[in-house]
Amino acid sequence: MWSAQAPLPPDWPGKATRVVVETTSADGQRVINVTDPTYQAYLPAPDRATGAAAIIAPGGGFRFLAIRNEGTAVAEWLAGRGVAAFVLKYRVVQQDGSEEETRRKSQGVPVEVQGAPGVADGIQALKRIRDHARDYGIDPHRVAAIGFSAGAHVVSMMALAPDAAARPDYVAPIYGGAFTSGDYHLPPANLPPEPGTPTEPWLAPPPKPAPGRLPPFFLAMAQDDVFVGQGVRRFYDALFAAGYRPELHLYFRGNHGFGMKPQGSTSDHFLQEFLWWLEAQGATRTAPP
Repeated sequence: MWSAQAPLPPDWPGKATRVVVETTSADGQRVINVTDPTYQAYLPAPDRATGAAAIIAPGGGFRFLAIRNEGTAVAEWLAGRGVAAFVLKYRVVQQDGSEEETRRKSQGVPVEVQGAPGVADGIQALKRIRDHARDYGIDPHRVAAIGFSAGAHVVSMMALAPDAAARPDYVAPIYGGAFTSGDYHLPPANLPPEPGTPTEPWLAPPPKPAPGRLPPFFLAMAQDDVFVGQGVRRFYDALFAAGYRPELHLYFRGNHGFGMKPQGSTSDHFLQEFLWWLEAQGATRTAPP
């Protein structure tokens, strides 16, 4: 994705003391030690293509990528329904010992610090995909970003990029959000009301979108998720307070990390609801890209 070596702050605490090698687990479920970020395209059949696209950021606590359950399986499902999908392998904390040692090393390091290289990779992937939109048969202005857990932080921070042109067109943090330690400082969704505008919501005219507003959000999580429940609600509340109206799905159960793994719960249908949401946004209209 990068024309040269991917940029990395020299003091980034996720760097190992020795050279590490990217490795996929024997069952194909996990990838560790991503140091050269890439994305893989899953393109729909031409007769099914809608022109819409989605970047997929798997989770894994920035120690690994759940590349199958929250990556390739999602991509295959979307491509089969006309959405071009791009599985992002973003950089994670490097492991030169056991996963437990890496987890202990990461304790106390803010998520936004651990995930900074991954966020940069997501923004770069979006730029590359838009630059090659004609090659992929997609509309560069109908590109969503969907991420899971740590990947949800990646796509949320992509949506908060200072340069509005560098943001995805639609964003779907799944059991996650922008896990920052400070305030969000979100740009307002709407312009201030004109003087004399009625304060009663039922009398007020429709709000006028503000320049630089964030893209639409789709959030989903299981209510028995003890890992990120508070963080997701905090992110939703911040968006709502800034005037946004994100779609929010709170499933009865499903725990953390359900992804494409059947749970026997309504959370099994999150991806179908995400697709319905894209349709409602006008993202999947079939048109020549």
